[in-house]
Amino acid sequence: MAIITGTATVAWTQYKYNYTANKTVPILSFAIGAPTYDTIYLDDISVVDTTNSSVQLLNNPSFENSLTTPPTGWDVWCSSTCGTGNGGTVVNSSCRTGNCYKGRCSLTNDDYLVQPFPAIVGRVYSISFWYQRVKIFGFGGTSTLDVGII
Repeated sequence: MAIITGTATVAWTQYKYNYTANKTVPILSFAIGAPTYDTIYLDDISVVDTTNSSVQLLNNPSFENSLTTPPTGWDVWCSSTCGTGNGGTVVNSSCRTGNCYKGRCSLTNDDYLVQPFPAIVGRVYSISFWYQRVKIFGFGGTSTLDVGII
């Protein structure tokens, strides 16, 4: 769907994409890779059917129901193998609203945040999320956020 890359701090920015379902249980996936001195935040993730946008299809889309990691309703893959970085966690500081997901893996070990959602083949779904990249100390290389449906 999208790859967001960069080397500079990015303030909270909303991204939106449309997805036409080709299976009944697609999985929304975020692969987060960042140099040791970068931090990626995700908040207010949403998946809705464009024919009925009032029904949220994700469980705990804003991480508000999470006090621990992995966040309620989400799966986190590879967070224990993040090399020199820390695995992704739910935090309540530096967030856009309430809680948010903080990923901070080295580029050689992405941190995956995933959740399946129900879909009807052929229908269009609106996927949106808020993203922020914070450079710590001004060091580091390029960070990546690879957003997709698997």
